[in-house]
Amino acid sequence: MKHPLLKRFDPIFKWIVGIRINLRLALAAVCAMGILHVCATLAAPMLMVRSAYDRLTPLLPANEVVVFPPVTPESQPIPFMTPDVRYAMCRYDTTDAPVMVSATLPGPGWSLALHTPEGDNVYAATGIDIRSTYLRIRIMPANDRFMGMTPEALGISDTSEKPQSLRSARGIVALRAPDKGRAYQPSTEAVLRRFRCSAEKVR
Repeated sequence: MKHPLLKRFDPIFKWIVGIRINLRLALAAVCAMGILHVCATLAAPMLMVRSAYDRLTPLLPANEVVVFPPVTPESQPIPFMTPDVRYAMCRYDTTDAPVMVSATLPGPGWSLALHTPEGDNVYAATGIDIRSTYLRIRIMPANDRFMGMTPEALGISDTSEKPQSLRSARGIVALRAPDKGRAYQPSTEAVLRRFRCSAEKVR
């Protein structure tokens, strides 16, 4: 039999046991919410009615650069674009030939990224404050089909710096520049318009 003094503490013991059970339920609920959040985040691109690629396709001719005007609430090709950034984009397609991309990143805040239609990031580069970064990228088809002879194979010497090569069937190249205001607008526009993205001639 319990001591009379111990009987007095029975409600407290029951309360402590109840707290333990509630703590287990609370931890289980937190874990379940975490799992649900991760699953929802991963599934969001597949549940979207129209992706960013679908929205941009009508505005971007294949393998041509388009420099977009400054972002305003009335003029933004896709939602939630940053108003303090200028954009130039190219929709690349390597179905018929490799695509050559060249761009300059004059300094911090400038970046270039390649995205697939599914939203995956294929390549990314950012500007640095020490010097300008010059990029030359050759986007090859995702498969291994023959895309013509190289200049070296044709006996043509190529003394230019070799471009970086990567494989991707199609997607969007986005060049981003910081919008520093009207005083810098001409120089920013000039660099954006030197951005090149075009299909190579297959020999």
